[in-house]
Amino acid sequence: MKAELKVLLNKMAVIEREISEEKGELTFFALLLPWAGLEPAWELTVSAHWADREHRPAAISYIVDQYYAVCSNPERMMIANVTIIDTDDDELDDILDDYDVEHGMVKMKYSRYFDNEFDRGYIFTCKRRTAEAAPPEHERAADQPV
Repeated sequence: MKAELKVLLNKMAVIEREISEEKGELTFFALLLPWAGLEPAWELTVSAHWADREHRPAAISYIVDQYYAVCSNPERMMIANVTIIDTDDDELDDILDDYDVEHGMVKMKYSRYFDNEFDRGYIFTCKRRTAEAAPPEHERAADQPV
């Protein structure tokens, strides 16, 4: 593995945990390399209840802000696209059946998901959720009712 990719993967692992803590549980978070790309141009693919449908534009902006805050310009250039997959997407079920990881890093080899072929990828979270994940609660003041 090239040193630049290793550094990016380590940063993405930290970002994945921070996003999960701040926004709520992730169903899927991975860097995927589309098949037949000339330059390594990774696709950051994310699925979470808080990013579904009408929340997609805000979720993409939030995710981009997170990696722009910690990644250098060359590292940013390695990520060509951020894709949000709705949590009820049928193809998401396929990958959830194939992998089970949370806050880790699993390498995947050639695969076909989300109507695309991927040469390889690194999955940080791929976890089936049974109920809608809510954002973490902030501590309540002592005088607020529970």
